[in-house]
Amino acid sequence: MARYKCSDPRDYLAALDFINQAKEQGFDIELKRYSPKRSNPQNKYYHFICSYFAHKYGCTTYEAENVYMKQIAARKVFEVVLKDKNGSSIHYFRSSADLDKSEMSYAISNFVAFAETNGIPIPYENDEAGIRICERQIEKTAAYGT
Repeated sequence: MARYKCSDPRDYLAALDFINQAKEQGFDIELKRYSPKRSNPQNKYYHFICSYFAHKYGCTTYEAENVYMKQIAARKVFEVVLKDKNGSSIHYFRSSADLDKSEMSYAISNFVAFAETNGIPIPYENDEAGIRICERQIEKTAAYGT
């Protein structure tokens, strides 16, 4: 499947040519929006803030991610509502792997603000020294089994 970048005039024209050929030949095409997936630094920071919050709040990392992150702090990004044939709503929460860069940034900033309002200041992504200190705290506590 070809991917066309609409901001590049050559790609835009190539995409239009492809659509016109499809029209002339009478076959269907499928278009979908492409957005870049979350970056590796975002992913690393996401897992750090979930584990640090869990460490400070006294819950599991699973609870920090699936309850506090997805259902409370960044529900807007994670929640998906589907309607079935009867009109009933089905709610579920997306995986963080499905987020693009902007959605991940939104989720992270909301979670950091949520943690701070609950008395758990989390170092920002560019504060490498602060993150190292917090990681040592987590490792130290894990070593003692608490």
